[in-house]
Amino acid sequence: MPPPQARLPWELEEEILTRLPPKVLVRFRTVCKQWNSLFNDRSFIYNHLSLPRPQFILLTKYTIYSIDITDPTMKLLERHTSRLGLCLHNANITTCDEFLFFNYPRPCEKKTSLWNPWLRQVKWINLVVDKHFDVFGLGYDNSRPEKVYKMLGYMRCPSKVQTNSYLQRVSMEVVDNNVYKMLEYFRSPPEDQINVYPDRVVIYECAFQTLRFIDTPDEDMPMSETAKSSHVSLNGNLYWIACNRQTREYFIQSFDFSSEIFKPVCLLPFQESPSCDEHVLAVFKGDRFSLLMQCYLTRKIDIWVTKRKIDDTEEVVWMKLMTLTATNLPKLFNKLYGVSYFIYDKTLVMCCGDDESGKPCIYIVKGDTCDKIHIGADLNSLASRITWFSHCAYVPNWTSVPLEF
Repeated sequence: MPPPQARLPWELEEEILTRLPPKVLVRFRTVCKQWNSLFNDRSFIYNHLSLPRPQFILLTKYTIYSIDITDPTMKLLERHTSRLGLCLHNANITTCDEFLFFNYPRPCEKKTSLWNPWLRQVKWINLVVDKHFDVFGLGYDNSRPEKVYKMLGYMRCPSKVQTNSYLQRVSMEVVDNNVYKMLEYFRSPPEDQINVYPDRVVIYECAFQTLRFIDTPDEDMPMSETAKSSHVSLNGNLYWIACNRQTREYFIQSFDFSSEIFKPVCLLPFQESPSCDEHVLAVFKGDRFSLLMQCYLTRKIDIWVTKRKIDDTEEVVWMKLMTLTATNLPKLFNKLYGVSYFIYDKTLVMCCGDDESGKPCIYIVKGDTCDKIHIGADLNSLASRITWFSHCAYVPNWTSVPLEF
């Protein structure tokens, strides 16, 4: 009779599984019920997300690439999307926790999609709404055991208002060979009205395809076009950098999909930074924030991270992780297609357009050195064919895209 097989302690099994790549974990779901339950556990997901090296997802007009960085090399892999039916042109790509979120400009497309490129799974979300509806981002109610996805957006509601404006008329008169100009003002007639399109905040319920308005003061709705493409997703909520109109203080704004309210989270760790300096928010180790700040004048980069995970019970405390002073750092301010980045092994890795050509590049910054890699420079002049792109940092994972919302 063969001896019984020795079994590893469960804590050691879990530690080993945490360190395996996503593609392997997908196959291991069917090994046993205990492993399958573990892979669905939120704490295991966060532990796993904090260990793998993030990659970049680059979206061009016709193709999607994943970019794996192993200092000092770059591996560019085309992600096949033809069978998934993904429309790429003009889409804005961000993340919703472990998924990629495609947001299309309205009224070009009346749909959005969630995608996991490593599992080749995509879920289309049809928008049964008016053409004036613009999607800001996707999240879910994290107070419930199941994820109920919602979209935050705004709708331009047409209405007519009285202008009450003053018009001006210039007349000329010649007196003794001198030309005099007279400026006259008069009020526009009462019937003179114009169409205006004020923004109203809306929630779109993905499961029921219904839209609800949310009453909120104007100052609580700083949903700018910049924030639309640069917000981050964490635990189902959206976060982005905003500026208080009265105090001129920079802070992190959030939208909580559980309570459906806007909430300020914390001030940025620096307030003396001029408005021309660049600030970029990112998720760090799966449950915290990192913040990149570049000085416009010197191009010096400071990286800040939060000490603890982000939740509603703990005060946010920042600490400076590193200062980078390489002389050939790119200028990050006002990049046409934005800046995405991640921190790994005390190294800053960024994706953005080249300072001169605007073509997508990868920058690997460590200490006082900065290495630049042109994306697609060795692939039959791919770089020369890229006229538009969107990008974001993304952690490969094995989480299945939900079939229903």
